[in-house]
Amino acid sequence: MVLRVYFISTTGRRDIRKGQIHVFSVLSSWKFEYQAIDVAAPENENERNFVIDTGKKSEDGKVILPQIFQEEECCGNYLDFLNAIEDEKLRLFLKEIEEQEFNAMKQKKYEEKSTNNETTNGKFILLEIKIKNRRHNRIRILI
Repeated sequence: MVLRVYFISTTGRRDIRKGQIHVFSVLSSWKFEYQAIDVAAPENENERNFVIDTGKKSEDGKVILPQIFQEEECCGNYLDFLNAIEDEKLRLFLKEIEEQEFNAMKQKKYEEKSTNNETTNGKFILLEIKIKNRRHNRIRILI
């Protein structure tokens, strides 16, 4: 499966440029293999038309880049990408895993977390943070 990120190299909009950089940095840091396609390049006219026809459109009917595709299927735009990161659903958003597999992973994580909470019996620990050899603050943490 090929992950494709459609972007534009010649934009005057700072928000689009920052969004594109963020998408590339997140995908690279998570070691996703992707193909970056510049729709402003003359040799990518077919890809530009493809994104215009099948990409996610804004409320006013425009396609806002970057657009992320898995094979020929649109995953979404930059705002969808941000929401997926915030909701910890990036692999689901990128269609790397199915909804059932995601739910199973989420359930397993929840069960492990609740098992860890049961073993500590909800004890509180008082921590003292020292800054420059002075007591600065006290924090109560439930383990």
